[in-house]
Amino acid sequence: MPRPDRRSQSPFVEAHRWVSRLTTVSLEMALPAFLGHWLDEKWGTSPWLTALGALLGFSVGMTHLLRMAKEAELKKRKKKDQPSQNAEKQDDGLE
Repeated sequence: MPRPDRRSQSPFVEAHRWVSRLTTVSLEMALPAFLGHWLDEKWGTSPWLTALGALLGFSVGMTHLLRMAKEAELKKRKKKDQPSQNAEKQDDGLE
């Protein structure tokens, strides 16, 4: 199924997309630490599982953030390169 053109979408749609992404990353960072804390209390292993959960959550969240930044950079470069490619095509047609 083809994706709709983002330029024709409402700014609210784009804002919702970013809120969703940021919420996902924040939950990826926080939930493993909370789960580790809960397991520490249940099994009496404090603070090891909390620390392990915090490290796991941090690494997963940062990986996701870096992937999002890389995708945004690729989209930005693609948009930047499009006008120059169109200009080259027009120049070729004039000769």
